[in-house]
Amino acid sequence: MDNIIIRPSNNGFLVINLTKVGKCGFEKAHTHIKSRPVAKTIKDNVLNTRFPKTRNEYLLNSHIRISSDENYIKNIQQLLKTRKNKSSQKYVNVQKGT
Repeated sequence: MDNIIIRPSNNGFLVINLTKVGKCGFEKAHTHIKSRPVAKTIKDNVLNTRFPKTRNEYLLNSHIRISSDENYIKNIQQLLKTRKNKSSQKYVNVQKGT
């Protein structure tokens, strides 16, 4: 069932999950994407519950907004959480004293 659509908008494309719109409202069931190929990739990933290759925070959050699958959403949220924890860790070379 193809419940995710891609529509042109002013500055790119809207990816909308029509099933989620009915449950959560439009605000929580769509995302804005600048290019059609990226919008199509997000749609395909969500429909096939494929883990995204991107590590871009905005695009990962776009996957979460479009998906209705709780397990898929949790996996992507875990990736985002891990990425935030890694970015807060700083390497210090103790031999140089900095």
